Parts: sequence; structure tokens; C-alpha cells
Amino acid sequence: MFVDTQSGTNTDRDGYRDLMAAIEAGEISQVVASEVSRISRSVRDFSATVERIVDKHGVGLHILDMGIALDPNDSDPYTRAFLTVAATFAELEAEIKRENVREGIAAARVQGKWHGRPPFGFDVGSEGYLTPNDDYEKAVVVLDELDNGASKRQLARSLGVSRSTVRTIAENRQRYTTQ
Repeated sequence: MFVDTQSGTNTDRDGYRDLMAAIEAGEISQVVASEVSRISRSVRDFSATVERIVDKHGVGLHILDMGIALDPNDSDPYTRAFLTVAATFAELEAEIKRENVREGIAAARVQGKWHGRPPFGFDVGSEGYLTPNDDYEKAVVVLDELDNGASKRQLARSLGVSRSTVRTIAENRQRYTTQ
């Protein structure tokens, strides 16, 4: 993540960087956004972005869903205050969405469902549960060979997998022995 040290905003977004480059090059006279959250999802980023767009570069900012416009030549403190409140709610909404996603993932895990990239030897079925795939037998062979004293390096080379895969299989032995 790249953070602009002057403003403290997270600018690691292609669209944001492209927009700012066009503004700085004088190619844009007005920025139109459908809603505040399209500019930023945090109050801090929003304030810094408005300052950069409107105050520093003299570009107008229009938020369509609110029917609000910031004109660099006509600064209205009430409009700015209202936009700051709107940015606060956009940040709150984004945090609520993140929390809902975290809760949904946790609930799925309680049910035994898998979230994320499946471990070696498994696929995630349509219901969200791990199901063994063609590589599952390789994982079982890895565990058997490790029990017989084989080295992880030797196993990785002979089975065509990385040493980290062999190590991960060994560290998660119960996953392969309970199927």
C-alpha cells in the first residue's frame, strides 16, 4: 500500500492515481462522482482528497446522489461540512460492510465451510466444504514418507511440489488423516 505522506491518504488505487494525474496536468476542470464513497471511504481520505482537488488544483467537485457541488471559486463552509458528514457515513457504511463480511466468514467456518484458497489436495465444493482432489493422494504419500524418514526436500523434488507445500501438509496432518 502506498500512502501519500503529505496528505496521509491511501492512494494505492489505479483510478485515483489516474484522476489525480489528469487533474495535476490540467486536463480536468470538474470531478463528478455518483456518491461520496466513490471518492473515499474514510473521512480522513475524503478531506485530504477534497483539499487536493478543490483547494490545491482549483477543480470543481460534484456529488450526484446528493446534488452537491464544491466550486473552487465559491467556497461554502456549509457544503463542506455537509460533505464531511456524508463522508463520515460512507466510512461507517464501509466498516459495517467489512464487519458483515467478517461475521459471514466466521459463521461459515463454524459450519465447517472453507473460505479462501483451498489447501493442497483439496477443492472447495459448491456448498463451501473441502473435497479431496487428484493431489490429495500426493499429500497422503508425503505424510507416509515423512513418517518413514524421508526428507522434505527429497519429497518435494520427487513429487513435483515445493518444500513449503510439503511443510504445510506436515503441519496440517489432521486435515489429511480425517478424510
